[in-house]
Amino acid sequence: QPMTFSSWRMMSDNFGWSDFAPPADPSKLEECGEWEEGYDYNASKVIQTLVDVASATMCCAACAAYPECGTWTWGATVDAQWVTHVCWLKALPPGQLRAVAKVAKPGVYSGYPAPGVGARKAGVVAPPASQSLLLDGVHPKNSDGSPAAPTEVASQGTTFGKCPGNVFVKGHGSVSLINAGANVPGQPSGKVQALEGDLIVPFMDGRTYFGNSCQEGDYSPQSYQAMDLLGKKLSWTTDVSGTACGCNAALYLVNMPQNSVIGTCHDYYCDAMSVCGVPCAEIDLQEANQYSWTSTLHAYNPDAGADGLGVGIGYGGSKGEPERRDWTSLEYGPGASCIDTTKPFQVSVSFPTDMQGTLTGMQVSLSQEGSSCGVGGTVSEYSVPGHEALKELTQSLQAGMTPVISYWKSTDMLWMDGIGADGRGPCVQDTPDQCPEHVRFYGFSVDPL
Repeated sequence: QPMTFSSWRMMSDNFGWSDFAPPADPSKLEECGEWEEGYDYNASKVIQTLVDVASATMCCAACAAYPECGTWTWGATVDAQWVTHVCWLKALPPGQLRAVAKVAKPGVYSGYPAPGVGARKAGVVAPPASQSLLLDGVHPKNSDGSPAAPTEVASQGTTFGKCPGNVFVKGHGSVSLINAGANVPGQPSGKVQALEGDLIVPFMDGRTYFGNSCQEGDYSPQSYQAMDLLGKKLSWTTDVSGTACGCNAALYLVNMPQNSVIGTCHDYYCDAMSVCGVPCAEIDLQEANQYSWTSTLHAYNPDAGADGLGVGIGYGGSKGEPERRDWTSLEYGPGASCIDTTKPFQVSVSFPTDMQGTLTGMQVSLSQEGSSCGVGGTVSEYSVPGHEALKELTQSLQAGMTPVISYWKSTDMLWMDGIGADGRGPCVQDTPDQCPEHVRFYGFSVDPL
């Protein structure tokens, strides 16, 4: 039976088509070697075929990530099966660089990768493994926040059921963790551990909610913390060391205390993507792995629903998402100059207001002990049809939002960590099979601005 175009696409790697065109300014594109239009560069071996590649720059950046890739060809012709937005990565024998045979072929671009770009790309070579021990950096705390000897609390949090234990949030108080009823409908939630009154350890597919108290049995929205962070700053330390492209260590806020619909996860969970069937406002404080970071506002109102796309800052993004380029892999990533993600680092997210008490945006700051620089930015403009976005999020924060911590993986995480049409993002492909079993969050505090 002849192979159809659609079946071929399913067999090929989906590289992350972006609806956002690459910038016209060449200085905002990833570096590439020599290239030309109208020629197919023949090589002895095609090492990878990628579909949904949005630009020649994107194809060139992908080639740079593969150590054996010496040349590439990208299909620019519109609506041509087997050609449109297809990227062929090809090997060249040693010494053959720039001596490849060229065949005239309208509607394609071919070229060579730029030296050094491959060191900035991930998803082909395995990520560096975590060197962190489970309790590194953790300060044991009693329920009132006073220091505790490790031996006094070392046995706490070894339960992996609904109620794993408590952590203390400086400036706020003790928080009971409530583990999710399900990860997604029909799939059990992974375990989450609370240790030493300070540390939260989500294992793969784990999700936990900050609560007032936790009891085994049925879930209740009244059990969840309703934290008002307007005019305040939430800070914590995160350890995403060892994570690969396709891993997502997340901390975010949702309006669970106000939700009266139990949902398909049976725990009153809601979010901007209606994962468990219930939409609500969502503020993503952290979605991250060793290579990528995003912080995003998602407004909600009953008439327009949730803004699933939202507005945010960070580094990464492709596949229908705006490309976030607030910093680069030189500043954030394994061995980077400001935030070396092979080690724990500190995060602060602030919610400033105007004189009327209305949210004016979200300020994100990443820093690291021993580093002389950090990264971050501010989301201050948020306009989307059907929403008064900052006003809606003001109301959501005033009502009180529940912090949620989760850890999950997917082969479809390029929306967060992909290289994008400009080729400047970090991940060529997602490799969730390389995600470590857990990540860490600890050292929580709330402070007034």
